[in-house]
Amino acid sequence: MNPLDTPASGFFSWGRYRLPRDQAFRLRLASLTVFARKQEDEIWISHGSHREGDPPAVEPARQEDWSRWGASESPDEIEILPAFPDRPLVLRPENPFNLLPGARARVFVRVPLWIKVGVPGARGGLLLEIPTVTLSDTWWGSPQEGQLCYWLDILARREAPPDVFRSDRILCPLDLVNRAKEELPVEKILLQVGHLTIFRGDGSLWSDEIRVRYKGEAEGSELEVTGRTPPEAPGAIRLMPPRTPAPRGFTARTFSRIKALPGLGISF
Repeated sequence: MNPLDTPASGFFSWGRYRLPRDQAFRLRLASLTVFARKQEDEIWISHGSHREGDPPAVEPARQEDWSRWGASESPDEIEILPAFPDRPLVLRPENPFNLLPGARARVFVRVPLWIKVGVPGARGGLLLEIPTVTLSDTWWGSPQEGQLCYWLDILARREAPPDVFRSDRILCPLDLVNRAKEELPVEKILLQVGHLTIFRGDGSLWSDEIRVRYKGEAEGSELEVTGRTPPEAPGAIRLMPPRTPAPRGFTARTFSRIKALPGLGISF
């Protein structure tokens, strides 16, 4: 059995792995299978999806189904690391709720991770990033000013029991506080995942805590990304830095009412 053939609900060690000489390296993560092959001084990468519970995707037989990279030296290792998606996420709770003035709520959101595939070392580099789930595009903001995001339907759990963890998900704790004088409807939340760190716990992946202080429609929200392990994950170690470090005490429009048709959502 290939050493990275993991069960759909299992966990494995992220990091470096030696490429076998006569067969493709294979990583199975939930419904995604990634293949890597050493071909002389090149690295070949391919991937495929399958339904969870079904046999994993098979290695492509055609050369055109592989992406190829030349290297200055024949690489013997490949590096596999987790990452957040490359755009912000617009989250829609399956059951929207309201926060009265002065109220707070702590919710846990599961975000599907991306896989970064690279060659380690000074002469290596990132080859590609592969999403474990294809998310729908959506827009956050006005037609004149805004940003392209991904849409994600969520359950907004209030607790984090052991059965919530999956090998292809990152659990993000959000601490929401309504400091406005009016009620806050939590219908859509903008999550800037590019500012988040990834931590590895015991059979789990976590982000740092995101603190959101809502000040009203005109003032927006004050956000703080702690950069530290959340209290629910004592002993977790830092695995991946954020794509873009968050500025201190930045503000943004974080909440929105549902006023238009969203992208097609997938529930996590």
